[in-house]
Amino acid sequence: MAAKVIMVIVLFLLVWTYLLYPVMVLALAHMKNRRCDDDPRQHASDDRPLPMVSVIMSVHNEEKVIEEKIRSLTASDYPPERAEFIIGSDASDDDTGQILHDLSAGDSRVRFFRYEARRGKPAVLNDLATVARGEILVITDANVILAPDTLMQLVEYVSVPGTGLCDATVVPRKSDESGITRQENYYSRFETALKRAEGILWKTMPGPYGGCYAIRKELFPHLPDNTLVDDLYVGLTVMRSGYASYNVAGAKVYEDTQPGMAEQFRRRIRIAAGSFQNLFRFGPFPSRKIHASFVFFSHKVLRWLTPLLLILFFMTTVILSGHSLFYFCLSAIQLIFIILSALDLALDRHGRKIRYQRYVTQFLMMNAALVAGFARAAGGIKSGIWEPTKRVQDD
Repeated sequence: MAAKVIMVIVLFLLVWTYLLYPVMVLALAHMKNRRCDDDPRQHASDDRPLPMVSVIMSVHNEEKVIEEKIRSLTASDYPPERAEFIIGSDASDDDTGQILHDLSAGDSRVRFFRYEARRGKPAVLNDLATVARGEILVITDANVILAPDTLMQLVEYVSVPGTGLCDATVVPRKSDESGITRQENYYSRFETALKRAEGILWKTMPGPYGGCYAIRKELFPHLPDNTLVDDLYVGLTVMRSGYASYNVAGAKVYEDTQPGMAEQFRRRIRIAAGSFQNLFRFGPFPSRKIHASFVFFSHKVLRWLTPLLLILFFMTTVILSGHSLFYFCLSAIQLIFIILSALDLALDRHGRKIRYQRYVTQFLMMNAALVAGFARAAGGIKSGIWEPTKRVQDD
């Protein structure tokens, strides 16, 4: 009886976070949109001049993408006299520094700071935020290319009274069948749609897309130097402060998806470690607003607990398998999926895959990364220094 109770509870939590909660949020947000246009920009004043915007970016060895990135910023539709682009090179030892030096010499809006000692992204962002002149900060990554109207779209949203943070909508620059590209792109679209719906429904989202988001400068926190996932730390700080946050559908940015499964696994371990690090700092209910804490717990915390839930579910079905053919078959099905994913990983080394099984493989990899990330966070994270994911251009 105890095993059955545990199994039912675990199953409900898994179905809630991956199916019931997303379906509920997406459906309610769709109905709200049909009932009334709740675009927060309709509450903004047209008489207020456009705010000064500071785009800040920490880079390390980004020679492959940095020039295209800066060109996308300087080609922005945002009024040139109201924008500045501040880039800090965190001890880059390739041609990143020289490229940035040349670009800053040709455009007064580009401000370049070279740091000789490697300190990590959080420390560099703290320094850049201090010298920024803008009322609004846009934090972005080197490999994320902005559409011309992205800055304007973000500023229009974040300038609305009561709004503290808005993030952009990422669009894959290419979609193919190589590696884990299709699965990562699918998951990214799902996450973006869910965050957008949460913003429409409750004016909050649990964490911005770190590749490009805008925040009021007075809300930007001092990032602890050992922070691994700075965007989640910023998002939870804004959530705790009570300000609204949104995903902006029209603020498009473009990013290549790294197809390599090993690269994605390393990236997800870092994200998982940083996620648990922030969970330890903020707790499972970071906001006094019940709906905001409900969003964070349902969308993030239960996802991070999925490895534990999966293990409990498997163990209970194994315990019950000796008493019922149904539970025996349920245990066998789980084992078959695990074996098929192991085979899929082996085939990937030879450029082949089990097509639809790759979705299961990605899901299991994500949860394996969560286990590794938890172990890293529990052991204590001493430094916020990490190597950027290998850029697709490097191939």
